[in-house]
Amino acid sequence: RQLLINKMVFEKTLNDLVSGIRSHKRDTALFISQSIAEIKNELQSPDFFTKSNALQKLTFLQMMGYTMSWAAFAAVEVMSSPRFALKRVGYLAACQGLDQPENSPVVLLTTNLLQKELRGANVVVNTSSGNKSGENIYHAGLAINCLSNIATEDLGQALLPELLHMLNHPSPYIRKKALLCLYKVFLKYPQGLRLSYDKIKLCLEDPNPSVVSCAVNVITELAEKNPKNYLPLAPAFFKLLTSSANNWMLIKVVKLLGSLVPEEPRLARKLLEPLSGMVKSTHAKSLLYESVHAITLCLPYVKKADGSQPANMITVVELCVETLRSFISDSDQNLKYLGLVGFGSLLLSQPRVLHAHPECRGLILTCLSDEDVTIRTRALGLLKFMATKRNLVDLISQLLSHVEAASGEYKCQLVEEIIRMCSSNKYELVVDFNWYVDVLVILAGVRGIEGQGEMIARQWMDVAWRVLPVRCYAVRRSLEILICRGPGGVDVEAVGGGGDAKESDRHFLSEVLPAAAWIVGEYSQLIPDGVDEEGLNTTFDAASTGPYHALIQAMTAPTDAAGMNPLPCPTQAVFVQNAMKVFSAACQRNVETQNSHGMSLEEKLGCSDEELHACAETLMKNLVIYAESTDPEVKERAFTSYQLLLSIGLPSSSNSFVTAASTAATCRGAAETLTYLLTPEPMKPISAKAQKRLAAEGPPSPVSVRDWEKGVDWDVFWFAKEETPWFDKDGNVKGSVENISFTKHLSNSTSGEVKAETVGIAQPSAAAMQPFGDISSAVAEQMPFGNVSNAMSGASIGQAPSTSHQRVGDPFYLSSRPTPANALFGGKGAGMDGGTDDAANAATTRFGVLTLDSGGESEEDSGRKQKKKKKKAKKIQKQDMGVAIADSDDEDDNHVTRTKRGSIGKGDRAKEYANLALVDLTTPLGEDDIMPRNEHYVVPERPPVRPDVVHQKQKKKKKDKEKKKSSRKEKSPTAAVTGDLLGFDAMDFGAPVVDTPTPLPAAAVAEPTLVGSISNPVNSAFDDLLGLEMPEAMPPSVEAPAAVQSSQANEAKARKAAKKASKKAKKKSKQ
Repeated sequence: RQLLINKMVFEKTLNDLVSGIRSHKRDTALFISQSIAEIKNELQSPDFFTKSNALQKLTFLQMMGYTMSWAAFAAVEVMSSPRFALKRVGYLAACQGLDQPENSPVVLLTTNLLQKELRGANVVVNTSSGNKSGENIYHAGLAINCLSNIATEDLGQALLPELLHMLNHPSPYIRKKALLCLYKVFLKYPQGLRLSYDKIKLCLEDPNPSVVSCAVNVITELAEKNPKNYLPLAPAFFKLLTSSANNWMLIKVVKLLGSLVPEEPRLARKLLEPLSGMVKSTHAKSLLYESVHAITLCLPYVKKADGSQPANMITVVELCVETLRSFISDSDQNLKYLGLVGFGSLLLSQPRVLHAHPECRGLILTCLSDEDVTIRTRALGLLKFMATKRNLVDLISQLLSHVEAASGEYKCQLVEEIIRMCSSNKYELVVDFNWYVDVLVILAGVRGIEGQGEMIARQWMDVAWRVLPVRCYAVRRSLEILICRGPGGVDVEAVGGGGDAKESDRHFLSEVLPAAAWIVGEYSQLIPDGVDEEGLNTTFDAASTGPYHALIQAMTAPTDAAGMNPLPCPTQAVFVQNAMKVFSAACQRNVETQNSHGMSLEEKLGCSDEELHACAETLMKNLVIYAESTDPEVKERAFTSYQLLLSIGLPSSSNSFVTAASTAATCRGAAETLTYLLTPEPMKPISAKAQKRLAAEGPPSPVSVRDWEKGVDWDVFWFAKEETPWFDKDGNVKGSVENISFTKHLSNSTSGEVKAETVGIAQPSAAAMQPFGDISSAVAEQMPFGNVSNAMSGASIGQAPSTSHQRVGDPFYLSSRPTPANALFGGKGAGMDGGTDDAANAATTRFGVLTLDSGGESEEDSGRKQKKKKKKAKKIQKQDMGVAIADSDDEDDNHVTRTKRGSIGKGDRAKEYANLALVDLTTPLGEDDIMPRNEHYVVPERPPVRPDVVHQKQKKKKKDKEKKKSSRKEKSPTAAVTGDLLGFDAMDFGAPVVDTPTPLPAAAVAEPTLVGSISNPVNSAFDDLLGLEMPEAMPPSVEAPAAVQSSQANEAKARKAAKKASKKAKKKSKQ
């Protein structure tokens, strides 16, 4: 006892731990680490008081963020203490420490302990010992509380019968605790809900109001997952609604009835009257809000079968509006938030309410300037019910000012709400689409809404696509956005003000740039009309010669492809494609300018030859950079565009000999072709219904080549009708088609020259290969993609490319000439005598002959090695699953990391709710729905056997053994000496061997013996020692006389009697 007192004096209590943490502010982690080490030593003590003190301190540290899962077993030990004070500490530590009970094996140890506590609640404690009667009730309460925190599927299945039995306990303290614990058990063990549903319904009629309130709470939470299961309880809850005076229980009843209305619409009209009376009579704000919210849920279902509304419909709606208005005007932020939520639910069924109550609209707009972001967000969601054609412009203007001042997620929500209000019901509220385009341009330049860029881009393209009158203005605004990105551009908002914009002011969302480029390219024929305004600066930089040139400079700027901050690859691909469309429009505009003789270029806003020459020069210069992109889409579009420009006769680079007039003449000649290829006609919108109809009809029927060619205007491809060395004017192949071979391999010579006769076609001249004009050799050498004419001729007549000599030794290119069969397949010369041939063949090939050496391994050995590698990989994977590895044994004890308490994730919780919602309570219990039972397996007892039957069985066994012995005797060999246990021959012990008959003495005649039957001293010694009866071996061909058999039987009897006598003598001597 003195030792226990000394321990309690020197041990740190919870107060000491808290005081030490506060005093060690600089080295708190070190102090806590030392305290945890002391706690681990205290938990090893056999004393319950010491363990309880340690668990108290550890529970406090767990609330600070330190894990205590390693002390779960000690908590279970303290839980088994008979003292209530210690037991309470153990249960609290178990609730806090077992934060992941599904993964802890210690939970299995608590099953019998919890079961014992629950069963002990019905035992009346003897009061003679000083304990109060019913103390076990509080022990059971601790167990129920612990079970609700550490419940698992196995625990729920094992303890469900005890919990249901607790529902009939005489104490309401136990009944309500067991009822609330059942909900946590159902989350882990959903099947238990079907087994216990009937008993839960009976709790609604319990005489104690607290038990009824707990039953209502449990059913309300369960009905939230699947309300259909609890429709039969609607009469009972309606009775509670009209008779109960407990506000907290009425709140749950109102919520439950509101959730049942969608499942049973007829319930809505019946609830209007009692709920309205409750709104008028109650002063409790919580019950008042729940009643109004339930009314808003009932309003969509109150229509009668003939379509008429109830008589009190208008009165009920006015009552709800007045109540919610009082909530919003209250100074309490919580009530203000609830009022906005209630209005959101009311407006779903009554969308015109705010138009009839202008004072409510003012309160909601005031909430947009509230400091609380949650209130601003709720008020923002109500603006769509307030917007009309008249007030949309004013409302959006105010919201745009809020966008500039807002930040974070609320800023993005403002942008979403602006676009949602303007685009609702196919833009029914938008009167001026030019104004809406300006709004989108303003939003495109706002910083901090990068996540909404795609939404703005889709809206911009959709408006330009669907609204024809706004296309010209959309092209103008898109041109401004693209051009202002250059060093000489101006800010969009500064247009007309005469002020230049800074680099930081020209910010636009990167997702909006492809939309602007698509609008400019798709409707490029509207560029002259879009720029026909005063004060519009259309210069990208100092070298810009016009709007077309400025647009091409903006969409093919080298800095966008290879600068410090290049644009995304999808944006570059859109830029390259639409730059070609703008160039096509410039060519067409130049044709129209040349045809307009009576108007000046300024009045016509045409495209001059200098501007067209600058456009072509910029494209040919910048497309080379884009063609070197790592993105395949950008590279393909740039390369195709570059080759298309080469095909119409444009020079590959700047040349002083090429004039602007010649370039413009070439472009005018190809204007019709470029327009037909790039922008044949403007794209038209397709409605969603039409798209669904086309999808339902399935894929179109196959179209033949002739039918497809009917819609092609072949006049624009005038160059294709010229006579070439291979085709005539009608497109027929010259010469015999049989001369053209696609199967012969062409030799890949390093010189790159192959005779034209290899394919049987005459080599054409260089002039014939240039239908669009002569390209000089000097210009061709400067082409970044090689000599086009040589490449075309080489590909046509079989000449190897001129770059083939550069590929020699390059491992990424393979030679196309055939490899000798001897080198690859071991043909002639592949044997032992063909070493020189193999070496020669290997020298002719590029990489030589590949050989595979097994290295002396068989397939079995390789398979074994693979299995070993797999096993080793599995071991390494298991080792990697560990979280941390301690360097020493002391490190794990002293080094403590502050970890976050492991809690059930949202996914796991949602899965539990989903499993609970799948339980069907509408069907009766089946044969498989049986309450689980925990019973020990009892081995069934064998039926008693009568002694006479046992005696008969024993006799039968003895007879069987004798038969087996006799059968073995008959099968034993006769060559062995009679009575010889070891099977030795009689001659080894000096017995005479009889080969010939000899005269026998008279004694021998009296007792005749056979050959080998002479007594052996070794055999007799074994007989005396072991007390065995040795069988007499008889030859099968000789029959022993009766006298000999009788003498042998007598000898055996005498031996048995002597053995029995010797045994008795030995026993007596021992005694």
